[in-house]
Amino acid sequence: MNQTPTTWKVENPNLTLYAFQLRQSASQSNQEVTENADQLWEQCVAFGEQRQILILKSLKTELRCYTYDPKESQYRYNPHNEDQEATAEEKPYLDDSLELIRKDPQSNKARQLRFHTEPDNNGLRLSGEIYPLRIHDTYALDLTLRYRETVDLNQLNQLNPTNYIQASLGQTLILFTKPINSNPVSPRDNKECSECDPNKPDVSSYPDLANHCVAALLQDTAEHLPLTAKGQLFGSPIFEYDNHKQKPRERLHILVWFNSHPETLSKSVDAYHSLLNLLCCRSKIIYAYNQSCRCNQAARNISSKLEQKVDQLIQPPEETLEQLEEWLRFIPQQSFQYAKQLRDMEDHSTTISTNMVNYTSRLEKIQALSLPNDDLAFLQNFLDYSCKQWQKQIEVDLNYLKPSQNLFEQMTATIRGIIEVKQTESDRELQKTIRDNEAAAKKREKQLESVITAVGTGLAVSGISSQVASNPTKEISPAACQQPNLPYYFACSFLDMFIHIMIAIPVGIFVWRWRK
Repeated sequence: MNQTPTTWKVENPNLTLYAFQLRQSASQSNQEVTENADQLWEQCVAFGEQRQILILKSLKTELRCYTYDPKESQYRYNPHNEDQEATAEEKPYLDDSLELIRKDPQSNKARQLRFHTEPDNNGLRLSGEIYPLRIHDTYALDLTLRYRETVDLNQLNQLNPTNYIQASLGQTLILFTKPINSNPVSPRDNKECSECDPNKPDVSSYPDLANHCVAALLQDTAEHLPLTAKGQLFGSPIFEYDNHKQKPRERLHILVWFNSHPETLSKSVDAYHSLLNLLCCRSKIIYAYNQSCRCNQAARNISSKLEQKVDQLIQPPEETLEQLEEWLRFIPQQSFQYAKQLRDMEDHSTTISTNMVNYTSRLEKIQALSLPNDDLAFLQNFLDYSCKQWQKQIEVDLNYLKPSQNLFEQMTATIRGIIEVKQTESDRELQKTIRDNEAAAKKREKQLESVITAVGTGLAVSGISSQVASNPTKEISPAACQQPNLPYYFACSFLDMFIHIMIAIPVGIFVWRWRK
């Protein structure tokens, strides 16, 4: 960063941080809040602890979104308590906005939390106030820090809280101060004006002074913010700085506003809520576009995975039925995620359109309070260029992605068709196998029946023959069977059995062949 000239000073520097945290997404019910919705308030407490600001350290005790837990002896985030503590006058407007500081028991008016610190080594005493509120689905923070003295520019970084507070939707820093010793111009040096006050700062030096104010605010970082626009608001010059980073938490947006007109301060008070809401709309538009870009990238990643499957279907390998069924589980899941990303992109486009309308409404209110020579083009250009360009880009992204959605649906139908064909072929093969098995079983059963019949018939014939001629060997050779010794007896018995079996075998064979 460039070194800040030590000769330049500003009077009563007033640095306001407008930070915006998403409380509730469009897909959530009224009873739900986003993860880390309370992060903005936790960061404020951490900042208070670092700077030893007691009112910020005990901020949770003052906020409606925190309630005391006696079991743990500490305050817990309880967003449902916000509406419960709303007064009868506030309840009709809960959908629009709600101040989060608890009501003063002695007054029905909301009170800002004011604070101050002890003088530092340079004798500077930091003071300020915090004004937290809920705007629709968003937490908004107005944290103002100021010195009530004339200070060197290198003291401005002590006012900057952005190293500790980084809201999810983004934030804007507004430095409102009165410039002094900025090389005044004498009347004779100003050829455009015949009557100039030599004690007034030179207007031509304001851009350089604004650059050094921003450098002083960011002197503890390596960040360099370019001047992106300049204008005039309520009679005083204003300069806009932006690093144009895509992520809202990393984006730095600073307005340097020099108090050089007697009506500037009073007009800024009248336009306070309009300016706060305008900056809120701006942050939500930038956040919505960032989310749309993330959805676009996620959809492209899914598309790349599914395109590989498309190529495989064009030249299909011999996939098994199980592999195709795995595809059928994978592709619809991915297609669903793909469709969800496209839907979210359309939602983000709608968010941008809605907030453009709200932004325009707030800008018109500011314009109604403006002075004749004011130049608010830097606020209008955000609508005319950035917002319209982002809307067009989302439309282009959707037009590119939507045809693939139909392709993936056809892909799923194609895989289902292949599975049905393969399943039919598999069923046919299974039926053929079953029929073949049934025929083989019947054949085996018939053969078994034939064998059983043949054996049974043979045994029956053998039994009959044994009844008709129980001792055929005795009839054939009476002398041999009448020998009074054991060997002859066994031999005759064996021959009798053999003769009966020999009679049964031809009959069994005949019966088996006949049944076959």
